[in-house]
Amino acid sequence: MSDDTPPWENKPAKQEALYIHWCMHEGCKKWGGWGFNGRYGVEWFCFDHKEDGNKTVK
Repeated sequence: MSDDTPPWENKPAKQEALYIHWCMHEGCKKWGGWGFNGRYGVEWFCFDHKEDGNKTVK
């Protein structure tokens, strides 16, 4: 098994024409309102984990 799997792969990406951005912090189930450019494109984090977005590999 590879660790290169995008974090959003196990979360819904689209719901009735509205894109849903969940926080990509492991175990977090909150809305990801803060977007950061990362290894897999834009990576989303909630307010509590937005500092993780500053640490993403670009």
